Order: sequence, then structure tokens, then C-alpha cells
Amino acid sequence: MSLEIETKHSTLNHKPTSGITTASDLSDTSRSIHIVTTASLPWLTGTAVNPLLRALYFQKTRTGNGKVTLVIPWVVKEKERLEVYPDYKFDNGKVGRKQQEELIRKWIVEKADMVEESKRLRIQFYPATYQKLLGSILTLVDICSLIPEEEADVAILEEPEHLNWFSMPSYYCSSKDKTIQHDDFIPSNDIGWTAKFQHVVGIIHTNYPAYARAGVMRGSRTIASRTIHALSKLVCRSYCHRIIKLSDTLPVFAEYKECVCNVHGVRSDFIKGDVNDHDDEGTNNNATNTNNGKEDGTIYFIGKILWAKGFQYLLDCEEKFRDSTGKYFPIDIFGGGPEMEQVKRAFFGVRGMSTIVEKETNNDGTGTLQESRSTCMTGNDSNDNDDDNDEDDHHHDDDDEHEGTNSETVSNNQEQETETETETETETETETTSMGESHDEQDGHDETTKVESAYYQLSQIMLKYMPFLEDEMTNEEKESQSSSSSSSSDKLSTLQTLKDGLHLVKSFQKETLLKKMPKNKYEWRKTPVPARFLGPKDHAALKCTNYKVFVNPSITEVLCTTSAEALAMGKFVVMPKHPSNEFFYQFPNCLIYETLDEFVKKVKYAIDHDPVPLSKELRYIFTWEAAMDRLIDAAAITEAEWEMLEASGKMQRDKRKAWIHKESRKMFKRDILKSILGDLPTEDLKDYEIDGNGDGREHQLLTFDNSSPLILAFFSLLIAILSYFAQR
Repeated sequence: MSLEIETKHSTLNHKPTSGITTASDLSDTSRSIHIVTTASLPWLTGTAVNPLLRALYFQKTRTGNGKVTLVIPWVVKEKERLEVYPDYKFDNGKVGRKQQEELIRKWIVEKADMVEESKRLRIQFYPATYQKLLGSILTLVDICSLIPEEEADVAILEEPEHLNWFSMPSYYCSSKDKTIQHDDFIPSNDIGWTAKFQHVVGIIHTNYPAYARAGVMRGSRTIASRTIHALSKLVCRSYCHRIIKLSDTLPVFAEYKECVCNVHGVRSDFIKGDVNDHDDEGTNNNATNTNNGKEDGTIYFIGKILWAKGFQYLLDCEEKFRDSTGKYFPIDIFGGGPEMEQVKRAFFGVRGMSTIVEKETNNDGTGTLQESRSTCMTGNDSNDNDDDNDEDDHHHDDDDEHEGTNSETVSNNQEQETETETETETETETETTSMGESHDEQDGHDETTKVESAYYQLSQIMLKYMPFLEDEMTNEEKESQSSSSSSSSDKLSTLQTLKDGLHLVKSFQKETLLKKMPKNKYEWRKTPVPARFLGPKDHAALKCTNYKVFVNPSITEVLCTTSAEALAMGKFVVMPKHPSNEFFYQFPNCLIYETLDEFVKKVKYAIDHDPVPLSKELRYIFTWEAAMDRLIDAAAITEAEWEMLEASGKMQRDKRKAWIHKESRKMFKRDILKSILGDLPTEDLKDYEIDGNGDGREHQLLTFDNSSPLILAFFSLLIAILSYFAQR
């Protein structure tokens, strides 16, 4: 059985650039292109937005019979769809896919302003599942098999490793193949993308080995990371002719056919508009405040609220800035995420969290900022400001401060209140018995202020670890009742103190103390950092505002889209020196730091100066037109390079690796795939063809069932492995 794949004869009338193979020449506007990705709108993630824009700009230049098809996942289970798109509810089946497609086309018109392209772009779905633990969408079918043979020309795989980790059941949509079933033991030349398409380009977006090191249990991180990297290398080499890494922070996948290039652009609304008018004026595009009436700040962050985005380093930078200037710099934070509350506590501290959260709820986040900023930006020495900060920022400590100035009055008032409580205690207990749970709820509400006290928290801990104190309190209560007539009414008894503490313990939720205990050094802070958490926002909405400094300490991205957007809008971007940021070094408003001291200097400079207006040449670099030029150059393979790869046998070995990966599918029985991906819904793969009608072809249900005997599957895989090692 031969694995030699015949090269398709191109019918294109465009002559390739000198020295470039015809198959890899993407500058031909008459070629048909399939862009396959792992996510889709309304999930506003990079692997959803960037492939969509790439498809639109390819569509914009198509001529002749050239077609552009965006191939995106359809999450088949309703429960999983709600997890991915919590604000949208799509119906099941064809109706739901039509609803999602309409939403995508509406976004194209409103956000990308590409009306004609929204009409001409073809959108094809493939069945998929959302794995919450991985935070990723995984395919349930061999996506390549859904694409008709006659339409296969150029394939751009966004995250090729992610798309091909699991070798899934195939769907044979061509009429000539309809007799071949996905589980038949029939050796064939169907070894995936590189066999079906003339040219396959894989664009690596995500550093999955790094995520595995960070997110897996300690002790298994290295194994998980190496396993994922090895599998990613296997499928990338097997199914791609050219691999493009967005930055050099990614590991090596195939050094003989990979390159590093930023092939992303930014939406036109980040660049167009009044930017051109600033070339002559020498100003930036942050002059107009359009932030819905709220006061804009100067410094901001936008992105997902995760510790991995560099918030710990940002807090260290805040402390260093305060050490240098005597005050924190105020910052507005846009975005959401599962670690929002933890990050908030670190910025505000446990002492100020309850007050700040309450005011954010009542004032939509504006009141807290003004009070915090007025405290932290007075310009006084930090040591002199500690008392003032306590007074202005920690409003729940006001009672303690009043005690320092009017101690006698407060003490007398407390004693009187205690006496009143003692006299009415018997009556209260009677009411509790008669009113039941409703009284308990009211009583718990009345004791809210006491629950917040540190003294109560201490009493809870004491009673938890020393339960015998409750018996002692009961005995003391009996003794106190016998001698209450002779006791002085102006003295607070130990019994009453412990009894009040016990009453609070019984009415207090156990989880509350754990929530209020500081969990890291930042939560012990005495002075809150002047920050506003303003929720998710379209970055383009910050263009014509007073925000002029984007602080982005993250080093986890392969290439940060928000940094590119901020620079395109003419803002300063303060970022660390890191391989993922090398593309941005060429821009004058990119302020790079390596140490905390350098960070402080860069932020001071950005606050005191205006960004440099971008020239037309620099602005063009951010456009999708420029990104498409870079993609065409990066995807090209020279004739000399191709001949060298063929002569070395590397391309043939990659084909045999694809065969091994394909044959491995037969070893995965239904129970194994079910344990990984869950139960399969009833889906007719014929409905996923681009025309949606199947043209009279037979129905084929999505299934993991494999009727091939295990012994035959084993020998099939063994033959594929031996053929790899037997190659000359």
C-alpha cells in the first residue's frame, strides 16, 4: 500500500511569485480558502475574533471562483452552550446554528463595518463539545472529512494542535466515498489535511504546554506538559505544510517548516477616524471624553481578571510606585473573570473590602474611586498619611476612632446598652420560642454590626477549639442569676460578654470568617489601592477618552491583542521585556521595563507626557491589510526549500506520522472516548455540510462506535508504525 500523495494540478491562472511553489502562493485571489478555528462568537476570545477577521479580509480580495469558508464549532449540548455563551440562548439543531450565524454576521456589520463581506462569507459548523475543566471546545468529528473534495484548496488551521489532538470519526461527504464507513478496516490514502488540501498553514495561538505546567497538580506538571507538547508536535508536523508561531515564546514544533510572525491585525475602528487629523496637530486621540458621563482616569488595564495576567506583579509595582512617590497610582480595570473577587481583595485589602464593595454597588464604582484617590494622591509623605488613610478609606473603623476621642461617653453608652439587653433577655428568649425561625432571622439581622467585629471572630475560634467553654458559661449564668440582685448594674459581667459571644457564634455562618481572613500579603494592606473594577468593555470604546496609559504586566500570552489595540489607538503601553512583546518594540509609545524601578520610571514618564502621534507607516503595520501581507509571505514555501524537504525525507515521514495518528483512532473504543468527551447527542453529520441539505446522500449519525475488531485495529496501527521506521 502506497502512501504517496499525488499533487493536485492547479487550474489557477495566477503565476506564483518567483521561487515560490504554486501550492503555497496565497497571493492568488482566485483561490478558495477554508479557515478552521476552535472558537466562535459570541465568545469574544482571540481564537474566535482573529480567524473571523482573517476570513473577512481574504473574502474582501476574492476574485473569480475563489471562495472563503469559516469553519467554526457548534456546541451540540444545550448545557455546554450556556456555559460558553451565558448571555445567549441558542435553540438546538439547525435552528440554533442559524441563530448563531445571524449573530456573527450582525457583529461583522456593526463591529467590523464589512457589510458586503458579511453577505459573501461562507460559514460552516462542525459538531463540538465544551470541556469546562480544560476551558476549551473540542471537535467530535474529523473536521477535514466534512469539507468536500472538490472545494479543498488552501486550509488555514487556527490552533492546529488543538483541532487534531484526538483522531475522531470521519464523515465521507463525497458520493464516491459513501460506501466507506468510518470504522471499516480499509487502508487508504485518507491521512488528513495535507493529503486533501494543496497547502495547509497552521497558526499557533496558545502555549498549551505552559498552561499544563501552571494548571496541573504539583508533581505531574512536567509529565503533562511534555505529553501535550509531544502530541502537539506530532499533529502539527503531520497535518501542516507550514507552521506559523505568533511569537518566539512558543516552543519548537517543527524547526524545518516553522517561522515566527505576527499575522494578526486590529479592527479598523481602533485606527480609523480622527487619528489622521492628529498628524498635523501633534496630539493624540484621547482628547474627547465619551465614557458615559463617568470621570475617566489616565491609567487602565483591560483583559481577563486572572492572577495569571500579572496582577501580582502589578500590585508589587503599585507598592514600588508608592515607595518612590508617596502615593499609589490610580488605575481603572476593565474585564471579568473567575478570580475577580480575589484580585479585588488584594487591591482593597480585607479591612476595606466590605465598604468598597458596598459603595461600588450603590455608586456604580465611581464613589469609591474618588474617595480612594483623594486619600492616596494628596502628595504627602506616606508615613504622614497613614492616619488620614485610615480615617478616609476604612469607614467601618470610624467607631474605633471615636472611641479614641470620647472614650468615657462611649463606655457609658455601652454599659447602658448592656444593662438594657440584660433586662430584656428573658423576654427575648420567650419570643424566640414562640416565633421560631422568623425571630432568628430578625435577630441575625439586628446583630449584623456585631458579626463584623474582630472580637466576635476571636470568640468563634475559641469556642470551636475549646467547646468546654460553653458549659462554663452555663454554670456562670446560674451563679450570676442567684447573685444578680447584689451585683452592680453599672458593671459588665464576664458572663454577659461570653453569652453575647455565644449568641453571635450560633447566628453566624461558618464560611464568613474564612472569607474575611486574609489569604495573601496583599489582603493585609492598610491603605487600599485606588482602583475601579468596571466590568467588561469593548476596548475600542476607550479610544476617545482621557485614558492614555495601558499597563499590561502579563507574560502568559503568546501575542497580546489588547496591547496591539492600545498602541494602534495612540496610547502608551507599559509592558515587560518578553519574547511575546518583541513585535511591539518598534513603536515609540511602547515603554518596556525589566525591573520594578524601571516600571516606576516608565509610568511617571507616561503620566507626565503625551503619546507620540503614529506615522502613517506605523499605523499601517496594525491594519489587517498589513497582517494579510505578512501571512502571505510567512505561508510561502520556496521551490528550493520544498526540494530540500522532499530530498531529506522529512515530508514523507510527516505523512507516515499522520497515518499513525489516523490509525490510532481505531484503538480508542467507545467507552474511552465517552469517558473523555461525555455522551454524544444524536447528530446527523449530513446537516453539517456547507449547503446543509446533503444532496440526497445517506444519513450518517455522529457516533463513537467502532465495529472493527480490536486485533485488526492493532495490526493496522502496527503496520503504520513499521512503515515509518522502515522508510529509507
